[in-house]
Amino acid sequence: MRYHIMLQLVVLITIVLAFTAALFAWLQERDPTQTEVELPQPGLEAVFNLHSPPNPPGGFNPS
Repeated sequence: MRYHIMLQLVVLITIVLAFTAALFAWLQERDPTQTEVELPQPGLEAVFNLHSPPNPPGGFNPS
């Protein structure tokens, strides 16, 4: 009876470790360009202006 419980624990731990290893391997091998990052709200791009360079120190940026 004790060996049966120990065997179940070993099998469970082995499955968890194998699943975790497969998950990390998948995370490392996936192409990061496939994921698209979307803004949570459409108006935030105008607020943060993500595509223009920052203002120069002490001056106005005419762009």
